[in-house]
Amino acid sequence: MNTKLDYLYQRYVEETCTEEERAELFSIIAANSDDPQIATLLDGTWNKMNTTELQTPENVEDILAEILTPHEKSPVKKIKWYRYAAAASVLIALSTAVYFYKSDKPAFDRNTETLSDIPPGSNKATLTLANGKVIYLDSVGSGSIAQQAGIEITKTKDGQLVYHIATNKKSDTKAGPAYNTVITPRGGQYQINLPDGTKIWLNAASSLKYPTAFNGNKRKVELSGEAYFEVAKDKKHPFIVATDKQEIEVLGTHFNVNSYTDEAVTKTTLLEGAVKVSQVGTGKTATLLPGQQAILDDSNLTTRIVDTEESTAWKNGFFQFNESDLGSIMKQLSRWYNVDIVFESKSANDLFHFKVPRNLNLNEVINLLEINGINVKKEGRTLIVK
Repeated sequence: MNTKLDYLYQRYVEETCTEEERAELFSIIAANSDDPQIATLLDGTWNKMNTTELQTPENVEDILAEILTPHEKSPVKKIKWYRYAAAASVLIALSTAVYFYKSDKPAFDRNTETLSDIPPGSNKATLTLANGKVIYLDSVGSGSIAQQAGIEITKTKDGQLVYHIATNKKSDTKAGPAYNTVITPRGGQYQINLPDGTKIWLNAASSLKYPTAFNGNKRKVELSGEAYFEVAKDKKHPFIVATDKQEIEVLGTHFNVNSYTDEAVTKTTLLEGAVKVSQVGTGKTATLLPGQQAILDDSNLTTRIVDTEESTAWKNGFFQFNESDLGSIMKQLSRWYNVDIVFESKSANDLFHFKVPRNLNLNEVINLLEINGINVKKEGRTLIVK
């Protein structure tokens, strides 16, 4: 499915899209006019959507189904088929909800935002050097920002922290490794590129401690919170991710670790390669294959097959909830928008399945939550869940 098309279409139906977004939506459809599904839309159905009225919820369902239905039905594993079918059905249901919602309340308009609206998170973090110096990465300019132990640290214009060996300099192994720590606040995220080629995306309210250069027989970092890793391959030097409850050992792979202290379990999700997860203090281990997730609580270490897109959606600019409970949903919003959450009563056991871009302002997200049956009231920087 075309995620951008999904998002722009939803904005169009809600009448909240800007002129630029409307033009981009039509441009995407026109650029794919040779696609049989899009050609059908351009030939007739799409013209109906161009009018200012949506005649019935069924029209919305038909149009959205035609846009989003996968065009080629190739043989795939059952779990992948379920993922696409479920996503399409949820979006169709959402479009119907949007239709009814429009008749009761005016849609949120970005042009009428109030000063009380809360923007989404952004590239914000602090870097603490080995000597204790703290650098605020969201305010420091791009370019070289520090040198230590033969390593130069630079910040790119798009907000990445890059480590590389300084020209004509070598790290001093006798002095021992120099450790840095990157901490993202609530409402922040950051990317770190280590000298060995490993890339790490750090989610909100997280911290990563790591040596500026890997000089020993292992490459070890310490994580609190959530991060996505693309580990550079090195068979002679395994990469270790340590949290307070587990250690993950890899040689070169892509995986996501969710180890927030306010979550009941620690989740490790593998996208590529293989990883070995070990529970601290018990000796229990689990080896993951792509598409599997290790779940660790106080006493158990189990594995299951999952939709990896849900675990990595944050890194790709989305909130994605697949049968998620309200508590889990609100925790993610709390971290990204730097808001507190208050439940007026015990949260219900309802499960929700929807996808939301992370670049929306909070008022827009609240509107989408209400469409999905979640009643939320904002007071300052507090969300009250009714």
